[in-house]
Amino acid sequence: MITIYKKEATVYMVAENKLDAKDYENLIPVLTEHITAYQEVSWYIEIKNFEGWTANAYWKGIELNLPNETHLKRVALVGSVKWQEQFTEALLPFSKAHIKFYKPEEKDNAKEWIKKYSKK
Repeated sequence: MITIYKKEATVYMVAENKLDAKDYENLIPVLTEHITAYQEVSWYIEIKNFEGWTANAYWKGIELNLPNETHLKRVALVGSVKWQEQFTEALLPFSKAHIKFYKPEEKDNAKEWIKKYSKK
């Protein structure tokens, strides 16, 4: 399940349990809208009790095809170390973005890093 909210040029997302294709169907329009509307977009991703993806969701994640993806400048990823590699693979389409990982106990630092960049 993915929960998404937006504040200015930042998209905040919390991914919990197992992600399915519907989660990506909800996420992609939000990212597309922000990447189109703003010159510099930040993305905060928090992973809780993550169990992976269904097969359809995994391929949808790999197929992310967003307009103006170079507008995505900063990604803060909060989660356990074991999932960093898989999420990095899912974020490859955004390879020009600065991706920074945080442990769950550092999520306030991650939000601050995103907020500080968004104010520039």
